[in-house]
Amino acid sequence: IARTEDGAVFLSGSARRMEIDSRDGAVVTRDPISVSESFTATATDGDITADFKGAPPRTLDVTSRDGDVKIALPAPGPYLVNASTGDEDRTTVVRVPQTADRDAAAAVVTARAVDGDVTIDQLQ
Repeated sequence: IARTEDGAVFLSGSARRMEIDSRDGAVVTRDPISVSESFTATATDGDITADFKGAPPRTLDVTSRDGDVKIALPAPGPYLVNASTGDEDRTTVVRVPQTADRDAAAAVVTARAVDGDVTIDQLQ
């Protein structure tokens, strides 16, 4: 669990669960991270950029109020994805295999940006 009110949160390594809350700064993975159960990140004023390796966490819940969300997930998937923006002028791009079947999903991904773009890619 990491919380900050003025500054970025840089993530690395592996964990069972990660919960990040940044009030005025970005949330960034330096290298792809490994999280086995859940990853939750909230940024009030900043971007969230997170790359995952190995088996993805079963649940990802990522929200930025004023910034972009960029997630890279490992192959092969598929993923149950709910991605949205709060502004019609912003874009939501999902480039991972998807499923509507929760039981068949490698992970359940919820990604939101109130005033920013959302991009979910496959890890290269």
